[in-house]
Amino acid sequence: MGFYTGRSGKLFLTSILTTAPTPAANESVLKIRDWSIETSLELLETTTIDTAVKTYTPGMVSSTGSATVMYYRSEAGDVGVQFEQLLNKVMKTSTAGVTESDRVGMILRAGAQPGAGVDIKDDIAFNAYITNAGITVGTGELTSVSLSFTVDGPFVELVDS
Repeated sequence: MGFYTGRSGKLFLTSILTTAPTPAANESVLKIRDWSIETSLELLETTTIDTAVKTYTPGMVSSTGSATVMYYRSEAGDVGVQFEQLLNKVMKTSTAGVTESDRVGMILRAGAQPGAGVDIKDDIAFNAYITNAGITVGTGELTSVSLSFTVDGPFVELVDS
């Protein structure tokens, strides 16, 4: 068992997921800088007037995340998803706006290691909507695209054991 560094991380953009995916190289987002995901549980208070200690029951779970990709134009031989394919899911040139067809499958990979004939991949897979996109340009910096997303429904896959 080993540790992973940021170099082993990937983000894949796929069609809507219904089963645990096996992402292809052409679904890997080119030139990603970072990604993160956070899951929160709402607790519903069940405390009654005759108690001195608060009590709770689980409520709704929600997950959001973010990623930063480089504003990068692919070169000959590059295989993968360009940054504008992510932007096009939320930045629109028509008045129709975002629709259900803009929902995407996403796979966040922390890393992978060779197993006994099968690769073990530390993937988190889900369907999501991209909810925010921004382009940052700065003197002395590479231009980047920051994205936020909200998970839609349950996770399709969590880290392999």
